[in-house]
This record gives sequence, structure tokens and C-alpha cells, in this order.
Amino acid sequence: MNAAPGAPGRTLRIAAYWILPSLVCLVLYWRGLRAWFRADDFAWLGAGLDVRNFGDLLRILFVPAAQGTIRPWSETGFFMAGYKLFGLTAVPFRVVIFATQFINLALVASIGARITGMRAAGFWAALLWVVNGSLVEPLGWVCTYNQVMCGCFLLLAFHFLLRHIETGRGRYYAYQWITFLLGFGALETNLIYPALAAAYTFLCARKYFRRTLPLFGVSAIYVAAHLAVSPAQKGGVYAMHFDGSILRTLATYWTWSVGPTYVYTPLQLPDWMLPVSIGIVTLGLAAFLAAKLRQGYGVALFCLLWYLAAIAPVLPLPDHMTEYYVFLPVIGLCWLGGWGLAAAWCAGTATRAAAVALAALYGLMGVPEVIAGTKWNYQLTVRARTAVEGVARAHELNPGKAILLDGVDTDLFWNSFPYQPFILVGADQVYLAAGSQQRIAAHPEIGDSVRFVLPMDAAAQALERGELVVYDASGPRLRNITALYAAIPRETKLPERLDASVPLNAYLLGPEWHQIDEDHRWMPQRATLRMGAPKRPGEKLYLGGGTSSELLQKGPVMVSVAVNGMALPPATIRRGEESFELSFPLPDAMVGKGEMNVAVEVSRTFHAAPDPREFSLHFGVFEVR
Repeated sequence: MNAAPGAPGRTLRIAAYWILPSLVCLVLYWRGLRAWFRADDFAWLGAGLDVRNFGDLLRILFVPAAQGTIRPWSETGFFMAGYKLFGLTAVPFRVVIFATQFINLALVASIGARITGMRAAGFWAALLWVVNGSLVEPLGWVCTYNQVMCGCFLLLAFHFLLRHIETGRGRYYAYQWITFLLGFGALETNLIYPALAAAYTFLCARKYFRRTLPLFGVSAIYVAAHLAVSPAQKGGVYAMHFDGSILRTLATYWTWSVGPTYVYTPLQLPDWMLPVSIGIVTLGLAAFLAAKLRQGYGVALFCLLWYLAAIAPVLPLPDHMTEYYVFLPVIGLCWLGGWGLAAAWCAGTATRAAAVALAALYGLMGVPEVIAGTKWNYQLTVRARTAVEGVARAHELNPGKAILLDGVDTDLFWNSFPYQPFILVGADQVYLAAGSQQRIAAHPEIGDSVRFVLPMDAAAQALERGELVVYDASGPRLRNITALYAAIPRETKLPERLDASVPLNAYLLGPEWHQIDEDHRWMPQRATLRMGAPKRPGEKLYLGGGTSSELLQKGPVMVSVAVNGMALPPATIRRGEESFELSFPLPDAMVGKGEMNVAVEVSRTFHAAPDPREFSLHFGVFEVR
């Protein structure tokens, strides 16, 4: 049988329609495919280390994690399965992420063509999304896979809704429901889907509007359940603010949506050029939106509503503005922009030229930022990989010894240490050299670098006992500098901050203390320690630790502290205060002493059968400040 005339060309066009956006995505974000892990990735990779049975698995999958999130498919389950199968080989994780995004691009193209009635509109929408800087982290940082997966669930559910409207077949309506329900395991943003479905049907397919209303009930139940198990935070960067900051946050996110993230470009341009370009693109979108609304196209308003609905959940978070929060909302603007390009191509020469100029301006703002962003992210993961694999090798060469890293800077620290990556390679005693905290920029919303620093005196003692090796982490690979580090004369003094759970600090603790229990150490009724004295009048001794609810069942307990034999005003721990930070004013007479002996005594103890030992409090940190 002879092929129909023009069939090869038509087949090529169809293939290009579906494949080209993904190919462009691969070309722009190829560094993301080669990147390793960093930051939060390590915490999620280690999430399954404590799984011993099916109950542990369910707890880890469905108990609220950081910031109260419950994301069993996109975070805990994804990382646990990936780590179980592939260990610290990142490529399989990356393949899954890119494959999911390729599905997203196909869905954006398909949906764009369906809602606008123009196939070219969907194609251009997918390409406009690809060159947006909000894709840098979702395609380069594994822990933001939740954005990519949530996008897949939202787009797929909406696709099934459109198929239901087109065909009237009930199975598509059921598929929509199944996809919508599964989406809650990817990201909380999934709860906006009923608003998207209702907005589209009300504007463009009114007779199906009522069928979307039950979806709101599910989202309402989810919100209520989520608030019950994880109440909204009152302070910190995740505290919500329902005030004028919402509009300011929206305005900032808008600039990141139609222009480069943080209004940044690696190109050397005049300061006015980016804001003016963002304004021009905004005016172009607004003009096209207004024209379509005048013509009665409700779908144009739906595109804008998609953006507003998807950005709404993060607008009350002005203290935690993140570039990838634009990833899902911008899809609506891309549909609008793609539609504008397709419509302009069918209009006169002047309109076509204006649309091409706007698209080129948008691309020229986005592409350089995308390239710079992917390179920046890739280099961070390379540094994290160098540190983790270097520590793994150092641990292999020096079994049983603690590892001290010198030369750790801000980027390396915040993309590794706080998330305990070294446990994944069997090294559970890795510390920062004294003074490192002075080279590391503070981020109190994440943590404190000081808690990873091994005091100079503790390091010197460990070196003398042969329990510590020192590596320089400032170069392209870790370098053993133990002999050089030990040979440099340094002033040693007892630390003003003592972490009782650090094995190398044990020489400062009295014989009463129990052995380390994971990340803390229990004391009996009374325990002693040595540490540095205050340097200035007015400083206090802070005790940070915890206890068991069993100790507090019979009422409050009194904590007494004596320093060099001088009793300090006692403190009380009450029921519900299983985690505590107590403070004790230090006598001015202690200033300049250099060393002080601390005795801590608790008014009551408990026993944890069948263990015959007595327990009271566990620590934690003792600190003079």
C-alpha cells in the first residue's frame, strides 16, 4: 500500500510536537541529569535507616516530617526506594525526575491544545515553560521532586476532566478522582485541584460544574486533618502572615514568573533593562488576556486563575520565598503566552512580529539564568559529593577514628553537614575544625554551624590519643593534613560549649554518665563535668536536653546546679517539657577563671525496665553565653 501524500512530513511534525519540548529541556538542564545530591537530599536518603518492621515503614511514610509535611510518594517513599535499590548513585533518581517532567511537558502541550483549540498553542506553552528559571531546582535538586510529581498529578487529573467533558465517559471522571486522591501523597499543593476544575467548568463547560463540587470536600477534609496532626507554625520562616505582605509577595513572584528568578541575569546589562523587560512582557500578556476576554473566551481567564490558585498557598509565607514555588503556577501563564503566539502567527505581519519579539525577550531573560542556575546547582552537588566520598575513603583508611574537616566554607557546609550525609557512608563522627564557624555564613532558620565544631582542646586531646584524623576540605578532593595540623601550636582551653553526646568530649565528663544513646547521653540523679568559665559578667549557663514523660508523671522535678561548689538558683521541669533549655545565672566571680566544675542534680529518677540503671535527664549541650 502506498503511503498517503505528505504522510512522512506529517509524521515528522507530530513527532516534533511531542518530542521537541523534552529535547530542549534536556539540552538546557543536562547538568541536572548529571548532578548528585545535596542538602535535604541526605536527610531523606537516611529516612529509611531506622526501618525495622512494617510499623516503622508506615510511621516514616505517613507521620508528618519537616514543617508538618506528609509526602509518602515524592519524598520518603521515593528516597527510601531509590536508596535501597541504588544507594548513593544519583543517576536513577535523575532519570525518574526527568521522565516525569517529560510527561508533564506532553500534558501541558496536550491540555494547551485542547483548551485553546490550537495545537500550536500547546506546543509553545510547553517551550515557554521549559525556558522558565523555576525549573532549575526541580530538575537539579532531588528533594524538590515533589514539585514535579505534584505537577504530574494536577495535569493528569485535569487531562482526565477534559476527556470526560469531550467524551461524556464516566471512566475519565473516575480516573480524575483516582489521580486527584493520589496527588495528596506528592505535595500539599494538590488541594488546589478542585478550584482549578471548578474554575474551568464554570467558565468553559458549565453543565459539568456541579460534578466538581464534591472534590472540594476532599480538600477540606485534607486541610482539617493536616492541621490536626501538624498545627500551623506561629513563628519562624514558615509562619503565615495574612496581611499586606501577601500582595508584595505576589508581585515578587510575578516578576520571577515572567522574568528571571530574583530578577538576576549573568549577562552584563544596565540595571533598568530587566525591570523594563519584565514590564513589557507583562503588558503583552495583559493585552492578549484583555482581548480574549472581550471576545468572550473564558479559558483566558482560566489560565490566569490557574496561576493565582497555584501561587495562593505560598503567598502567606513572605519569610520563605523560594524560586521553585513558581514552578506550578507559571503553567497557566505559559498556556496564555503559547496561545498568544499561536494566534499572532495567524494574524498580520505586525502582530506576528510583536509576539515573536515578546517571546524572544522572555527567552533572553530566562535562558541565561537557566544555564547559570543549572551550573551553580551542579557545582554544589559536586562539592557535596567530593566531601561525602572523601569522608567515606578517610573512614575506610582510618577505621574507628573520628574525622575533623578543615577549610569547610558556607556552600559546602549548608549543603552537607546539617543533613548528616556522612552517616550514609558509615562515618558517624565527622566534625568541623575550631574556627570554621567564622567562615560560614549564619542561617539560623536552618541551624547553627557551632554545634558541629569540635573544640580545640578536645581535638588536641584526641590527636594525642590517636583517635582523630584531620582533612583539608577546601580543594577539589580531601587531603590528609593530620601531621601538619597537629604540629601547629594553638592555644587550648576548655570549651564554653560542651556537647555531651560527642564521644571525643567524654574526657570532660565525670564517671557517673551513662554511655551515649544515639544523639544524646543520659545521666543518673547526679553527674559532673568540666568546661570553660564565662568571659564576661552577666553570662549564663544553658542546659539543653530532654527527659522521659515517665520522670514527669509524678509531678515537676527540680534541677540543681553547682559551679565550683557554689549553688545556683534551681530550675524546674514540668509535665509537657520533655525537651527543655534551662538557664542559670553565673556569678561574676567566675569570670576569667578559665575552667569551672559543674555538678547537676535532679530531685527524682526513674527506671526503664528491665534496665537496672537509674535515669533522670539526657543531654544535649552545656553552653556558657
